[in-house]
Amino acid sequence: MDGHGAAAVLGIELGTSGVKALVAGADGRVLGRGAAGYRIRVPACGQAETAPEDWWLATRSAVREALAEAGRVSVTAMAVAGQMHGVVLADDRGAPLRPAILWLDQRAAAEAATYAELPWDYTAVLGNQPSPGMAGPLLCWLATHEPHTLRASWWVLQPKDWLRLRLTGQAATDPTDASGTLLFDLELGRWADPLIEKLGLPRDKLPPVRQPAEIAGPLLASPAAELGLPPGVPVAVGAAVSAAALFAVDLRADEALLNLGSGGRWAATVPSLPGAQSGDVPRPQTEAPPSATSRYRAVGGGCYRLAPVQNVGITLDWVRNLLGATWDELYDTASRPRRPDAPHFDPRLTPERWNLGAAGSWTGLTLAHEREDLMRSALDGIAGLLRQRLDDLRAAGHAPRRVILGGGGTAHPAWRALLEETLGLPLAQTPGTWLTPAGAARLAARAVDLPAAS
Repeated sequence: MDGHGAAAVLGIELGTSGVKALVAGADGRVLGRGAAGYRIRVPACGQAETAPEDWWLATRSAVREALAEAGRVSVTAMAVAGQMHGVVLADDRGAPLRPAILWLDQRAAAEAATYAELPWDYTAVLGNQPSPGMAGPLLCWLATHEPHTLRASWWVLQPKDWLRLRLTGQAATDPTDASGTLLFDLELGRWADPLIEKLGLPRDKLPPVRQPAEIAGPLLASPAAELGLPPGVPVAVGAAVSAAALFAVDLRADEALLNLGSGGRWAATVPSLPGAQSGDVPRPQTEAPPSATSRYRAVGGGCYRLAPVQNVGITLDWVRNLLGATWDELYDTASRPRRPDAPHFDPRLTPERWNLGAAGSWTGLTLAHEREDLMRSALDGIAGLLRQRLDDLRAAGHAPRRVILGGGGTAHPAWRALLEETLGLPLAQTPGTWLTPAGAARLAARAVDLPAAS
């Protein structure tokens, strides 16, 4: 890039199985997109890891593709949004000391359970129930099983924070990502030091908490050359994947966002209390948060409620590969009439965050069933699981009257029609399916006061 074209911003999404890069103009119009994938490694049953270097290689490929499509532009700022939870241990130069442990990982189930044994004063500030794939339980597991690696680390990071460290050399996180670690005081917006000390975890290895649209630092010369960008481009701190997606759509109080990709995420905004300052949220008093939903910090203050679904794209991809089908063949079956003797598909091939004992299955199979019946039942199973999580969102106090549908798994009209029928709510498609990188690009624009942030 020669840096003399029209002003543009770059948003990067670090997902579970791939990176997406989006170049947007100063008016917010998408100019270029790029994507690259990587595989999740399963070193043992219930474990899920990725080498951070794979993230970087995919980022390099996706960004170069997006820039090539955008043509002659001058990138004036960039930001990264990424998958929540998990842990990356890095040394003082930012080099990872072991593969990143992902949010899908279940190895810290016992450590997550120990949170329930802590005094209520320590855990009430979190606003969330423990889950094995969150950073707090994973760090407790590492302290027991890999203490030498944890001691040798300089930084304990969330995935997108490692990628930004690679870009800028500056370690930081933001409230939207930190609020998913089970180490963060949701109301005060800072690390929960009493809890961290109680767990015996190294507080000094946690990065400073900064706001998503703050500039973390300039793009360093070496990564700039690999990405095809000039050095010195301002890099914003960025946000967690769902927070960035919400920032891209400006969700109303009577709407819920359903963002579908490898997993699925229901999200609804949490209104601020009357008279509360921007960013304040109520501290829980007597009741535990609903176990099937989570509450995280939103971009710009306040919070949002999240009902996550782990088995969406990753499960459909497994079905597609198992049956030798294309994506269109799979989604086309959504338009077939339901058979009265249709098989039932339980999509939980990986444990859902709040139902760890469940497992996936096909039941009710007979010799009369065909390959298309299996594919249709998979779609029905995923849609039914999404409906269950919508009910969880309602149980947490949200009553959406319309669903804003986003993400890469929403383009096929028959699949959208099946979702609308199952959910029982009208669906409104977002203008673009890449909500998270679009939200990251908008954060980059806000960091340098471009109109696209308005």
